[in-house]
Amino acid sequence: MLSAERKLKIAELVNRNGGIKTSELSSMFNVSEMTVLRDLAELEKQGVLKRVYGGAVSLRDNYHEVSSSLREKIHTFEKNTIAQIAVELIQEGESIFLDGSTTSLALARRLYSFSDLTVVTNGLDIINEIRRNANIKLICPGGEFNTIPMCFLGPGTENFLRNINLDKAFISSAGISIKAGLTEPNPMQASVKRIVIENSSEVILLVDRSKFGKVTLNRVCDWEDIDIVVTDGKPEDEYVSFWHDRNIRVLY
Repeated sequence: MLSAERKLKIAELVNRNGGIKTSELSSMFNVSEMTVLRDLAELEKQGVLKRVYGGAVSLRDNYHEVSSSLREKIHTFEKNTIAQIAVELIQEGESIFLDGSTTSLALARRLYSFSDLTVVTNGLDIINEIRRNANIKLICPGGEFNTIPMCFLGPGTENFLRNINLDKAFISSAGISIKAGLTEPNPMQASVKRIVIENSSEVILLVDRSKFGKVTLNRVCDWEDIDIVVTDGKPEDEYVSFWHDRNIRVLY
């Protein structure tokens, strides 16, 4: 298991259980306690958890997020697969929204062939990627900058996006399930995505299969708001059937 993936799983375990022992993590991931301690120290710096004697406890009662730099290092192949499919859905002359996810960043890196495109994004990494292309009109909503997801969030961001009409929105989700729809751990992330969904003619969900069946605290939307799902491989039959019944296209 990659170091970044192990840290993400540790963050999820601490958040889910409220706390965990170093010895348990060492046994679970088959690594030394010294390795676990280094992982916990890095996650503590990111504000995900607090180290205590013998383990770690969650700092956040309602939600947790892992930093963008850590998320970018896991499921890289899957994200690139999704991005390669998604770029084929974009046409010259369109206005599109890219959320601040690392999957959207992989998509942003594939936009250099376009000569007439408007990109709206609240993700700083995506802003820095797109700004290099003089042929793309880049619109940034501003707002309060959040250093963990590397996104602009909050009332300023939301008020700006309420006045923007988009051809397509490319959004990710921390968790998806048939019953709960799309969910996010951060309520501000969920709110921004809801607004963008309402103002877009077509909504494309970019989600790798590790997110299937996961439910986090804040609902983003139900399935009737999604037009296309792009993922990294054939989903389980129950999802394929569910989406087919609701006329949601599935690409993989």
